[in-house]
Amino acid sequence: MLRVAMPKAVIQITGSLIACSQGVRDDWRDLSEWLRSKMAALYGDQVTVKYYDIFDPDCPGLPPDAILPVVWVNEEVLSMGEKISMTLIRKKIESLGITAKTL
Repeated sequence: MLRVAMPKAVIQITGSLIACSQGVRDDWRDLSEWLRSKMAALYGDQVTVKYYDIFDPDCPGLPPDAILPVVWVNEEVLSMGEKISMTLIRKKIESLGITAKTL
């Protein structure tokens, strides 16, 4: 039997620590972890979420006009300098032919 490859999406989020009056926070990393759990529940292994701090040695290059956080889907910039929108990410993922699991 011939198996058809299921579409996949890789979401990459690039951010950094955020300075505040209490010190520093890692909000974008925390939000990326939350997003990873939601995407796994909705799409299983069809969607991968990776977070990079701008100082990580393996951080992908950023566009010259980048404003953090930068959200990429399959190496295409989806948003910059805005809230990380699960709705926007889901619309992009589903435009690639990836559908949520039925419960």
